[in-house]
Amino acid sequence: MIRATVVNKSKPRTLLLVHGLFTSAGYWLPYLQSLKDYRLVIPDIDYRGIRDIDAYVARLCGIVAEQGGGKVDGVVSHSLGCLLASHLPEDVRTASFEVCPVYSAVRQEQDDFVGEIERKTGSTMSQDEIRTLLAEVDGAIAAHRPRAQAGRARAIYLPDADRYFSYRAGPEARWFSGDHFEISRAVTDIGSVLAA
Repeated sequence: MIRATVVNKSKPRTLLLVHGLFTSAGYWLPYLQSLKDYRLVIPDIDYRGIRDIDAYVARLCGIVAEQGGGKVDGVVSHSLGCLLASHLPEDVRTASFEVCPVYSAVRQEQDDFVGEIERKTGSTMSQDEIRTLLAEVDGAIAAHRPRAQAGRARAIYLPDADRYFSYRAGPEARWFSGDHFEISRAVTDIGSVLAA
């Protein structure tokens, strides 16, 4: 279900990077420069079976215990990964940075989105398989709303131009120039916030 890679092993502070649906640990490669001052624990998550969110969260906690000494300085998550990040226990992380959290969004242009995912995945999944997995994800989101984040440093990053999702912005929202698939500005800002 989940395995992890560690980058920058000699760095003293640790971040957990949680990718979203239809991607892999490799999703974070273009953004590593912005987070180069951290030891990066990067799980590779297969989201089939996400309705059992407790199993996913338990595995992420196990990875943090194995690779982060039981706690990480921050979690940077994207899309569906934000749902997992929001369920991590209080004692596992110091800060949370959620980029494009789908748990606070409504998907738009379903057929175009499915077509875009089919193109981005290189047709490894049919449109029917994509729709089936999206239905499972929708069920997981409906059943597992994020837990309260009181007492934790938290920032939600929302794109200013997202064709496929309409977000409900709360008080933690920070807008960035980009869309659901282009999050460079958000990650650059997160790197700056962490360095401050």
